[in-house]
Amino acid sequence: NFERSTARMAVDYLVYGIVAAVVGGITLVGCGVFLIQMQHPEDNNVAWLPKLIVLLGLFLACGVMLLLPFDASMSQQCEEDPSCGATAALGMAWYIAFISIAVFVFVLIPLAYFWYETDDEEGVCNRVCTTICWSLVNLFVFITILMALYFSIGYVELPVTVVQPFAEFAGGNNTYFVTPDIPEPDFQEVARLPTYKAIQKIQTSMVIYILALLSFMGWILTTCFGGMGFVALPMDMIGAWYNRPRPIDLKQFAEKKLELKKRCEELIAVGKETQNKSKGSRGSMKVRRFTNRYKKMVLDLEDELAVLNLCYKKNEINPLIPWGNLFFGILAGVLSISWGVQLILEVFLQGLVGPYLSDVFQRLTSVFPLFGVVAYGIFAFYLLAVVVKGSIKFAGRFFLISIHPLKINGTMMNSFLFNTGIILICSVSCTQLCATAFRQYAHGSAISQLFVSQIQYLRGLNYFYSVDIPVFYSLLFMVAMVQLIWSITCIFFCQREQATTVQDAMAELRREQRE
Repeated sequence: NFERSTARMAVDYLVYGIVAAVVGGITLVGCGVFLIQMQHPEDNNVAWLPKLIVLLGLFLACGVMLLLPFDASMSQQCEEDPSCGATAALGMAWYIAFISIAVFVFVLIPLAYFWYETDDEEGVCNRVCTTICWSLVNLFVFITILMALYFSIGYVELPVTVVQPFAEFAGGNNTYFVTPDIPEPDFQEVARLPTYKAIQKIQTSMVIYILALLSFMGWILTTCFGGMGFVALPMDMIGAWYNRPRPIDLKQFAEKKLELKKRCEELIAVGKETQNKSKGSRGSMKVRRFTNRYKKMVLDLEDELAVLNLCYKKNEINPLIPWGNLFFGILAGVLSISWGVQLILEVFLQGLVGPYLSDVFQRLTSVFPLFGVVAYGIFAFYLLAVVVKGSIKFAGRFFLISIHPLKINGTMMNSFLFNTGIILICSVSCTQLCATAFRQYAHGSAISQLFVSQIQYLRGLNYFYSVDIPVFYSLLFMVAMVQLIWSITCIFFCQREQATTVQDAMAELRREQRE
């Protein structure tokens, strides 16, 4: 039996290894195709270092999300076979993945970003020195914050149930701890003994604390960007179908083009006046917000011009794209609603009503194991997609951060690096969210044990991860509801925003000049 079990495990590991290699290869090729299709023509055959880092960063983020369903599947197999040692191996894989994310976010991506932003006309030595100096400043800030927090509050405060047996009990006077992930003993001898609750203070490792900081940073972004993206992604895709390009004649094309030309001239005038007005205050918050808003206006005009050209050139209109937007918009709406219902049932009601999606995944797994894994992976990848959509929506509305849109054949490499960093940071919090939201399906997985037993009880962070008061999840729902109300209000009561953008900017500029 032992030899048979060992042989079966070897075959399973071989199959999983082949599947992982094939899926990893497909993912890497997909990331490369995505990079080629999205990059700006000005970056063709240049900026090889940023492209390599973007490619590897996207592959790492996709790999982390692919590791989630694989971890859940292996944990279910290890429940059937206690001799399975995949959980320990997967735990090490998670550590390697998260440390790699930290290296990308705080070392490689800033290095490539600052190198890309340096002037090409400068000498190589000056560009290298500038890049290294700014990268070291960025790394120094992170290390300083990390060390200060680790040596002051880098402890796990683990709630335990303490059982102190009598002297005649077979265990002497030893203390028996029951941690949150271990069920309390139900055998009669211990059940009659007195117990009490206590807090076990444990010094965590540096790796765990780095992971905790990444998760905390990711949660801050996910609550804001994810909440907006859950609503904005399906509504914008359906809106793209509703406002799809429709054929126009030459007269309508000329009228629209003259209107765009007039708005473009006004926009150029706004830029010149603002440049003259803000020569001595380029770094102020007011100038930065106006600059970001100006970028948004330019992008809106470019999009309108592209749509106008499509409307006139009837033969270039692909009828499948608008209907594809409608189909995927409806699918995204179903996924967003399903995510919301799952979070309400699993996090806020703590599984009192039912597991919902976890039960669906388990039923799919019982039909064919790959079905449940694929379904779990779809929900995990969708979570990352809404975060990216929310980041673009946030930058285009509040103008507090620079706008870095992802456009086909129009994405500069600095925008790619920025969004890759966002994706990598949020991938950590997304894994924790998936492990929490689908705990019934992924129970016993390595990622669940990592977050539940240590990070959730870190001093200072335990208030945000508390089960009794789910702060991050509550903020996520609040942002989503605000975005939903705002979107519905704009649909019924607001006019098209692009038509008044320039006039509003001109009026704001005049007010600033009078002040």
